[in-house]
Amino acid sequence: QQQQQQQQAHTTLGDGLVPLVNRLQDIFSQAGVEAQGDLELPQIAVVGSQSSGKSSVLEALVGRDFLPRGPDICTRRPLVLQLVHTPYAGPLNPPHGSHGPPPMEWGEFLHRPGEIFTEFEAIRAEIEAETTRGTSSSKGVSNTQIRLKICSPHVLTMTLVDLPGITRVPVGDQPADIEAQIREMILSYIRRESCLILAVSPANSDLGNSDALTLSKLVDPEGRRTIGVITKLDIMDRGTDACSYLRGEVVPLRLGYIGVINRCQQDIVQRRSIREARAAESEFFRHHPAYGEVAGMCGTEALGRSVSTILARHIGNLLPTLQDKIVARRNEAARELAALGDGRPDDAGGQAALVLEKLHRYAAQFTKSVTGKSDDLSTVALEGGARIHFVLQDIFVKGLESLDPTQAMTEEDIRTAIQNAAGTKAVLLLPEEPFEVLVKQAIKKMSDPCQMCARIVHDELSRIARQLLANQDVQRYPRLAQAIEDSTRDFLGQGLLPAEHMIGSLVDCQLAHINTNHRDFVGGSTALRRAQQELEQRRAAEGAIVSAEEEDAMLSTPGGGGGGGEENAEDGAGGQVGRSGGRYAAKGAKSRSVLGESNGAIVERAHATGSTKEGKKGPIARLSSLEGKVSGAGGGVDASLLYSHENGVVTLKEPPGNIRASEPVTDEEMLQVLVTRILLGSYFSISRSILADTVPKAVMHFLVNSVARGLQQHLIQSLYSPNLIPSLLMEHPEAEALRLKASARLAALSAAVSTIGELPQELLAAGVNVGAVAVGHGGHGGGHRGY
Repeated sequence: QQQQQQQQAHTTLGDGLVPLVNRLQDIFSQAGVEAQGDLELPQIAVVGSQSSGKSSVLEALVGRDFLPRGPDICTRRPLVLQLVHTPYAGPLNPPHGSHGPPPMEWGEFLHRPGEIFTEFEAIRAEIEAETTRGTSSSKGVSNTQIRLKICSPHVLTMTLVDLPGITRVPVGDQPADIEAQIREMILSYIRRESCLILAVSPANSDLGNSDALTLSKLVDPEGRRTIGVITKLDIMDRGTDACSYLRGEVVPLRLGYIGVINRCQQDIVQRRSIREARAAESEFFRHHPAYGEVAGMCGTEALGRSVSTILARHIGNLLPTLQDKIVARRNEAARELAALGDGRPDDAGGQAALVLEKLHRYAAQFTKSVTGKSDDLSTVALEGGARIHFVLQDIFVKGLESLDPTQAMTEEDIRTAIQNAAGTKAVLLLPEEPFEVLVKQAIKKMSDPCQMCARIVHDELSRIARQLLANQDVQRYPRLAQAIEDSTRDFLGQGLLPAEHMIGSLVDCQLAHINTNHRDFVGGSTALRRAQQELEQRRAAEGAIVSAEEEDAMLSTPGGGGGGGEENAEDGAGGQVGRSGGRYAAKGAKSRSVLGESNGAIVERAHATGSTKEGKKGPIARLSSLEGKVSGAGGGVDASLLYSHENGVVTLKEPPGNIRASEPVTDEEMLQVLVTRILLGSYFSISRSILADTVPKAVMHFLVNSVARGLQQHLIQSLYSPNLIPSLLMEHPEAEALRLKASARLAALSAAVSTIGELPQELLAAGVNVGAVAVGHGGHGGGHRGY
């Protein structure tokens, strides 16, 4: 009685769980949902060589002839065979035009839904036709499934996948790698942990070399999900039997072996029925002396019960995890569909409201991004308004503060400007005209950085616009997204023009009037005092250098510097000239006379002693160069290029094309240079601070703050038009296809969740506890458990 209750429970469990998986497979196939990866559905794959009797085993389980047969490979596409036990339950929709009772046995193909096949010869013909439609050659194979459901009171509920038989030699127009193709197809099914393996091997061959068991060992080395089927027991050599195979003594399997006897080719030709073959099979095992002790492992009925029970247990163990995965996939599909949106509304009012809502959201997000009130603030890098602040303060203001126009000006440059401003007149001590000329030139150098500041901020605002459009769902409408980007670019361009004009006006204002009365301006008297102090510092330093060089020159003279008194007097005169201000000491005609008198002795000594240090000129060389060079190209050229002496007559020459002022020689000239440099730096700092303050204000007013003031209004005025709205809401063709695909996937997964949700109530009503079903093989004692 306990065995009957367990068998009834297993039958009820199989009748409930296996059709559930069948419905899930149909749902996923019709919706195009890949039942792979984390959604691998439990099933049984039938694996065997081409001559192992695999097709005969399937027909014996069904009880009907329906599979293609022939001398060559017949199964060239995976056939998913769903067997459903129906005591007398016909299809929901009886055959077209039929008014009688539903048939007891019938079939239905998934690729021809609603069409009922009651003739199994027609089922075989449709399998052959569909196989031909899905393969490129008459003998080639394809991985595309054929799904067939057979309902009959003579079958137990189970799902089998009939795979092409393993072959080694290509025949006909088969490709050279046909064996590799079939093996890879088989492995793609049996390597899944959710797949049970029905390994069919003939008894008249060495089981250790079975192709089916060899492949199963690759993916199931411990034999936990492999069921062995031994065929052709009736044609073994006399005196031999397959009991060692069935007991698992040769190749152990956790789920054991089942022995069956198939119809021979003569039975098929004589159209011997499956029922007659089953009866003959029972008689064979009943009367064979060797199989009495393993009778529970023999026969097609035992195979059917074992496969159905094991599959039901396998499904019961995988069902809770499978349900969680399907729910997770459904939630993911719902989020994907929500991200794709509902598509374009059909009515004009709805379309107008959608466009208005998109424009308002975009403008609001733009304002939030600029003002730092974005809903998704980044902690990785600066963005939005923070980048604009960085441009204004760290790039523009600090860059402007680093600009020093006097740093690139040499004393020769300032002297040239002073002399050019004086024209034919003599230069006063504090020249005003060259100061204004130089300070305006320095102010003009700030014009380009100021204009560049506005353009960089404009580019940053355009960058914000592109990022917002990329992150919003407006991308579902490419024309609307492009129109918003173009309109925003126009709006920012309208702000850039007045900003650049205002910045140019600010620079022009600084050029229009040089306000020497500014409270921060250093002033002429202060500049003169600072210049005198700097001149005195330079004079002291130069005097120290000249004295040191003269002493070195005297020590290097033969006799240790103890020359005649006349030479000492001359040297003393020369030293006095050097110490009285070095290069700036020649004052008036008298000074020039002294310089000229001492120069002869100094030059004569220079020829005798030379320089004291390599690479440095002593006072002799410097004074000689002052006499020998005059103002000319590059700050001084040889006098011989300007005039020449012949027979006591001076011949003047044309001046060079490029004449620059020489370096300052007198104290007055040096004071002019120093005062001009001090005044220039002081006033430039005033103008620089004014522009550093006013240019960012202009940029903020005309560019940045205008976003909050007028961007939304500009977008509405340019895009919110009844004639323009329908074209703006044209979706990308891929978006519509993705939405339809996501909708179908969501519907399929929702139907799968609902289908699984119905199962516990059905089993509970039948008194079956899915969780209590043990894992393993039962009911056919003797299966080896050691593998």
